[in-house]
Amino acid sequence: MPQARGLLVLVVGYLAARFILPNLYPVVLALALALSVEPIVARLNLRGIPRPVAAVLALGGLGTALFIALGLVVRAALQEAVRMAIVLPAAARLISQRLKEIWPEHLLGPAPSMPVHLFSQLTTGAGRMALQLPDTALATVVAAVGAYLIARELPTLRRRLRGELPALLPQGSLRIGRVAFFATVRYLKAQILLASVTTLVTGIGLLLVGAPYALLAAVAVGVLDIAPALGPTTVLGPWAAGAALLGQYGLALRLTLVLMVAATVRPTLEPRLVGGQMGLHPLAALVTMYLGVHLFGAVGLAVGPVLAATAWAAYLGEAQP
Repeated sequence: MPQARGLLVLVVGYLAARFILPNLYPVVLALALALSVEPIVARLNLRGIPRPVAAVLALGGLGTALFIALGLVVRAALQEAVRMAIVLPAAARLISQRLKEIWPEHLLGPAPSMPVHLFSQLTTGAGRMALQLPDTALATVVAAVGAYLIARELPTLRRRLRGELPALLPQGSLRIGRVAFFATVRYLKAQILLASVTTLVTGIGLLLVGAPYALLAAVAVGVLDIAPALGPTTVLGPWAAGAALLGQYGLALRLTLVLMVAATVRPTLEPRLVGGQMGLHPLAALVTMYLGVHLFGAVGLAVGPVLAATAWAAYLGEAQP
């Protein structure tokens, strides 16, 4: 029955997302990298280059291009960060002084010390990043080696899967798996596009209003925009408030205007873009993302729509012979 197929997809998908997928992201990344360079590897192989060598060349070229692009952005952002670090202590002291002047101590208690609070936040964040470095390095190595191994033998792996999986799994299950895979790919494409648009809008807006540290702020917004409830507000909100406390009301107003524009990008585009990519109504995409976050945390933004799209395909019979 279609209802049973859809319900089974939801149950199996929930269990996989809850207990399996969080530990397999290096493998998923390796598969994505291998598939992304497959057209180049195949073309080089047709020109007489052995497939293992072609895989090394394609992945090496992709890695080099990403490294150069990331290096240029990080270099420019670090330059802005160094300039910001020079003026930040004095600005933090002035903000703390202004905050104490207007802080309602009789209602909220003593005013927080801005420099102490900022230093605590920075050191806590740096400590968390340092603790995650070993796992990140190991995951990167696993993803890189896995991408090479998959790219080197991708045609052979495909033939084996096509020959062996039908004997192990029903044809309907294989088609459901394909639907889930392509739904995940489309969701990731939509998220990359959304984060890119938010970064671009923020960067252009900051440049147009003449705000300092535009590149650094735009990069921070783009990175944070991937997580739920973060993004432009997390960066531009405190910045605008600090500018107002320092008496820079013009800058605070300009930052607020950029924030209002940038903050509307994701809520406006995400349901329609994600729904369009995955064959869901925008309202269904919005609801499934909301439920996914509550069930799975941040990863639920992807799990919710993917499960919904796969279950809907199974319900309609699209995943059946």
